[in-house]
Amino acid sequence: MYLQFAVQAAHHKAAIREGATIVRQVIARDAVKTGLSTKEIFKRAVKEPPSPAFSLAIASERADSAPEIRYGKGGRRRIPPPAPPHPHHPVRSISFLKHHILPIIEGEQSVRHVREQRLITQPRADAALRSPRASKRQAASAAPAASVETTVWLWRAFHPPQRPPAPPKPRSPAVYDWSHMKQSKRQARKAREEFTAKRAILRARSKALRAEARRKEEAPLLAKQRAEARARHEEAEKAGLAAKLERRKRWEEQNPVARALVKKQAEANQKSALGKPIATSKGLRTA
Repeated sequence: MYLQFAVQAAHHKAAIREGATIVRQVIARDAVKTGLSTKEIFKRAVKEPPSPAFSLAIASERADSAPEIRYGKGGRRRIPPPAPPHPHHPVRSISFLKHHILPIIEGEQSVRHVREQRLITQPRADAALRSPRASKRQAASAAPAASVETTVWLWRAFHPPQRPPAPPKPRSPAVYDWSHMKQSKRQARKAREEFTAKRAILRARSKALRAEARRKEEAPLLAKQRAEARARHEEAEKAGLAAKLERRKRWEEQNPVARALVKKQAEANQKSALGKPIATSKGLRTA
């Protein structure tokens, strides 16, 4: 099966992505208690159907077309390599599984390549049957099966333990070590450190004094600004109350019913001040 370069690249990437998903499922399902060899993983993975997305990814593949004939420099015809056993499946061959899919899964630390002991059944032939004239059918029928314990490499699912995060290391205080200096340099360094510390204290003190002086200098101005703001607020309240009274007076002048209600309310207030309780009207509108 020959594909163009772009189609080969697309098929290769899609096959690795889909094949890794299938192999992860096979390992998580069948390789937990007992390990699986590469051939066993391949046999189980081939039985798993690929997803529709994989079929769409390789839709441009010309599987049924005849292979392109190529010629070398000497004019000889190049024979294309044999097609994989399962060209339309993500896990197309054991070599593809071994060299492209399993290294990715092993890098994710979800599987380990371990060494185990297995009993393998092998035919035990006699000396007469080992001769070149003996047929294979005679050797198979006459040789009884024998179990031999052999060391094999298998793939087994692995779940790395969750390690607790390491606590942060406490920061050690700064240490000034002058033991490697001469006596004169030690004294000079000590005097320098004392001068630096004293200068920092004096700078902080002078900064605080400047801030206090600035605060005292700005205090009268801030008090004046607060007084002006308070006066503006009181004037705004007085202007709002006067506008409210003006709107009520204008409303009473334009509404005869309101004038009658206000007059009745005034009479009621006058009589209640004299000690005669009179029920006010429910429809009276107050300010």
